Amino acid sequence: MIRLGIIGCGGMAAAQVDRFTKIKGCKVVACSDIAPGRAAEFAKKFKIPAAYEDTRQMLANEELDGVSVVTIDSAHEQPVLQAIKQGLHVMCEKPLSTTLASAKKMAAAAKRGKLITAVNFSYRNSPATQKAASLVASGKLGCIVHVEGSYLQSWLPSKVWGDWRTTEAWLWRLSTKHGSAGVMGDVGVHLYDLASFVVGDIKEIHCDLKTFKKDKKRIGPYVFDANDSAVASVRFANGAIGTLHTTRWATGYANTVSLRVFGEKGSLDLNLDRPAPQTLRVCLGKDVDKCVWKNAKCPKVPDMYQRFVTAIKTGKQGQTSFAGATKVQAYLDASFRSADKQGWVKVKV
Repeated sequence: MIRLGIIGCGGMAAAQVDRFTKIKGCKVVACSDIAPGRAAEFAKKFKIPAAYEDTRQMLANEELDGVSVVTIDSAHEQPVLQAIKQGLHVMCEKPLSTTLASAKKMAAAAKRGKLITAVNFSYRNSPATQKAASLVASGKLGCIVHVEGSYLQSWLPSKVWGDWRTTEAWLWRLSTKHGSAGVMGDVGVHLYDLASFVVGDIKEIHCDLKTFKKDKKRIGPYVFDANDSAVASVRFANGAIGTLHTTRWATGYANTVSLRVFGEKGSLDLNLDRPAPQTLRVCLGKDVDKCVWKNAKCPKVPDMYQRFVTAIKTGKQGQTSFAGATKVQAYLDASFRSADKQGWVKVKV
């Protein structure tokens, strides 16, 4: 039995507990949250045996194999390092951190401890994402030359997920003081992971970030200064070029992630908002001359939670790791440096 602890008891933690408890041979036995009473309420709701307001206490008292860190982005480092110090395997929500230096620190600590790590890049859960990556790796598309990707949300102009003006879970995402790196840090990180997972490493970035006016400049302690839209031109290590963009102002799109990859022999069109079997379409072989697209068969794959538990059981590092997430953090770092410089910058890992 793999015994896990959950650190941070917000909405995403609820989704994680639901998934972990459905995995055979896995049990969530403890949770912690610094907010008074939150962990106890969470534990009662999900029938978790132990609840703590002090993570160190939880790590010291409980017999754990690993933990999942589900705090806000700016609060990942401390509990991750505490768990690593205790010799525990760690899964962390994305992004791994809010700075490249912090991500490197966590990755190095886990490497020294020879521990299994994972970062919850949830769009790798899709069979279509995994199939897209395998198609590129197989060479069926030939040399990749051009890439276009986007992550579109509309919770600022609409109430698709409720009114952001009255919900703390959305308000903090608009405030740098509260640890937000804006849409780039919140969902752009997914787009960078998706593009680099399918296509390969990114070596240079030219990024423009924009914060648009709302009907108010702030609500209570939340000052709305985090970026709302991001557009990045990228150069991949394999020679391909591309454009990746994301925004919270995409009216009509609740949560749409897409990636189109064009090669010398064929292309793929991945849209995670489309239902199967249309999620991944390909134009390959004899269809290239007639520009015919066909649905790709995408076999089922384990999700990130199953991969993490399996990695702990087998002792073999899974598909995502702190080392890999540090690369994605470097893409975020390069994006902010580029926006400040208003020019191309090299990715520094």
